[in-house]
Amino acid sequence: MTTRTRGAVLHRAAVAGSGRRVTEPAPVPRRARGGGATDTRKAALLAAALACAPSVSWSASAGSSYLAVWSSDKEKDANRGSTDFLAIIDADPRSSTYGKVVNTASLERVAGTNLLNDLGLTGPLGLTKEYDLPPTGVPSNMLNEAHHMSHVPIAVGRHRYLYLGGLISANVFRCDVADPLQIPACPLVTSAKDVRNFSGVDDFARAPNGNLLVTYMGAKDLTTPGGLVELAPDGTVVGEYQAAKPGGPTRYTPSVHGVTDTGLLAHPHGLDIRPDLDLVVTSDYADPLSLATSATVDGVTEDFGTTVRFWKLSALRAGPTAIAQVPVGKGRERLVMNNAPEGIMSVALTHLHRHKGVFAATMGGGSVWYAPDATVPRPEFRLVYRVGPGAAAAVFSITPDDRYILQPIQGTWSPGDPVYDRDYPGEHSRRVIALDIQRLLAAGDDVRCAAPPVETDSEGIIRLIPARNNGAPDCPSVTGEVGLDSRANFETHGGPHFLAFDHESRRVAVANYFVQLTAFNLPGAHEAGDDRVCMARLTPTGDLVPDAAFRDELTGRPCVAMDRPTSYLWPNHGRTGAAKPHAIAFIDVGWGEQ
Repeated sequence: MTTRTRGAVLHRAAVAGSGRRVTEPAPVPRRARGGGATDTRKAALLAAALACAPSVSWSASAGSSYLAVWSSDKEKDANRGSTDFLAIIDADPRSSTYGKVVNTASLERVAGTNLLNDLGLTGPLGLTKEYDLPPTGVPSNMLNEAHHMSHVPIAVGRHRYLYLGGLISANVFRCDVADPLQIPACPLVTSAKDVRNFSGVDDFARAPNGNLLVTYMGAKDLTTPGGLVELAPDGTVVGEYQAAKPGGPTRYTPSVHGVTDTGLLAHPHGLDIRPDLDLVVTSDYADPLSLATSATVDGVTEDFGTTVRFWKLSALRAGPTAIAQVPVGKGRERLVMNNAPEGIMSVALTHLHRHKGVFAATMGGGSVWYAPDATVPRPEFRLVYRVGPGAAAAVFSITPDDRYILQPIQGTWSPGDPVYDRDYPGEHSRRVIALDIQRLLAAGDDVRCAAPPVETDSEGIIRLIPARNNGAPDCPSVTGEVGLDSRANFETHGGPHFLAFDHESRRVAVANYFVQLTAFNLPGAHEAGDDRVCMARLTPTGDLVPDAAFRDELTGRPCVAMDRPTSYLWPNHGRTGAAKPHAIAFIDVGWGEQ
């Protein structure tokens, strides 16, 4: 049992008010049994002393719950560059500081350790002057562009590690979150120079041997192809495995550079493992450099992936054993990036032993795909739910009981943009949906669900997609939805992207941020979000109920905003202004490996 919440059945005994850093007068300790007025006076004196010493900290108590948020500094909000960090939010609903940022963890600073330095990009981009960097260039704790991290803490002895990846820096950090309120500085365990062939760190999964598998979306220069890297728990590179393999399916339309062999178009992003099937799957999202340098949003200069790669866990060095392309179906979108197969962001295998299926989600086509058997020599995907063109189906999770998919809809298109809400009202609304997949999995290999009908013009250009699928009895159905529309999400063409699910409490957390390279003055990669972290609960019937009690400590509004003013003092981090939250993970204190 490895990635995300597979097999994560945790017990939570939340204690009200426990496990928080003292930044305000501490509560009076409980009076011991049999005590009297003397005990009360002692408690009052102790509370007063602690109130005068705000640097005193409390350790987290067993049974308490927190949310870790891997965050980049929002470089230009204060006209300066600050360091990236891991934020810790109190996620214990019984706590008086529920929803409050109670701690942060800093990253190790190693001079001149960032892929930008290795590629000689700091000078041309003006970073040295603008951010007053030392002659060695960008240090390890800045301009990482916080991206994915391990989905749950990984137990190694008495430690519980989260591994944090920098999309642009190609750095990997390791944070010991055994006590979320007492986190040592997170050491840099793998730098860009440690990996010879790849860059663009993306997803993490733990292999049965205790090592980490990490997808790297690009080559060393952030172009194609990327690969899969195996890291020891201390960050040592164990192996680098090429994802590109000639002889893949012919791409439904040539890539930007005219390549038709999908085997060569390897941009590994999503990742999952099934040890019982000796199986690893990776999804191809995009050529990273094309995303950063594209001056348009019509797909003309952006190379998106259309394939899922299947590997034998026991023979990763041999490369993928199969490459499956998701089918385009009838008609084409006028904007290439809106075609259903474009940009496979996330991929996940089912959990239960009797199931062998695999799901994938595309950003460009806003679609969910399913192959009933991931172990056959040629897995075949079918479209089982389409949100809409450009709706951006982002990083999803399958519940451990294989009942629901929790799917963030990032939206991308905003009012006034091409195809906005073309097919139905709310098509591009920012939201999280719950999809019931029980009937789909019960169908076995005899799946009837398929792509919806499509209306095209005389040139084969899609005019309307009137349904989400063909309406077969085994098609996924929406059982719950949480709306996350906001002015900032629309203005930045972003929305909910990364999702975490806590199985025992059935809570769903989602971060509203994708990628916005504000530091580099590049024309591409401008799909941000409102930088909020929101919480909901999945009911046994599949409904999604927003958690109105998870509120921002400054504004009092639902969801926790990481866009903080420069006057705000981040615990242990200082007044650095706004942050960009990408990956999130629940931390349940006092329990073993998840």
